[in-house]
Amino acid sequence: MRKPFLLLLLLGAVSVPGAADAGAVTGTVATQSTQKRRPPTRYYMGPRRSGRGPDVYEEGGPSDVVVYLEGVKGDFPPPATRPQMAQKDETFVPHVLPVLVGSTVEFPNEDDFYHNVFSVVAGDRFDLGRYAHGKSARQTLTKPGAVIVRCEIHSNMKAFILVLSNPFFGVPDPQGRFEIGRVPAGSYSVKAWHPTLGEQTRAVTVPASGAVSVSFDF
Repeated sequence: MRKPFLLLLLLGAVSVPGAADAGAVTGTVATQSTQKRRPPTRYYMGPRRSGRGPDVYEEGGPSDVVVYLEGVKGDFPPPATRPQMAQKDETFVPHVLPVLVGSTVEFPNEDDFYHNVFSVVAGDRFDLGRYAHGKSARQTLTKPGAVIVRCEIHSNMKAFILVLSNPFFGVPDPQGRFEIGRVPAGSYSVKAWHPTLGEQTRAVTVPASGAVSVSFDF
């Protein structure tokens, strides 16, 4: 299970100018999840063939939103630990993944059949080919923006990677709460991005200590 607050604390540990005078951005995101139904079972090519996850599953909700800051200056190297988007139960997990520009994303296959990962987004086009259970492919993302990820074997599989220019971002927990810490004091735009519902913006002034709070409602 994801632990969003731990993720945000790790992201906030990046060394940035003015970190001694740093505050936090906290708040809530409200949005609704929806039920999805998988297409009928098909024949899977390869040495491993088995069942899959439940036919009806949840998608959406606050965990499909990325909250991030614009206007933070600095040189931010990609993290040493690679972000992951797994293939499990014929679904990309997580459905939405924020990463820092320059990050190398791992795509482990946790299903008992072959998968593929590709994207046709201009600037970050890639096709990692087919690979079996227990294998992993990876891709370095070098352009800020949204990357739509698909599997050419299973047309129902779709996910989103939001590539960002600074490490001040996070994903709300299932209750919609978020916290972005160690933000240098100053004025910024805080954005909440959803892959299908669009983007909302709030203007904030982050104090040298303490927190400023914002809320979003999709």
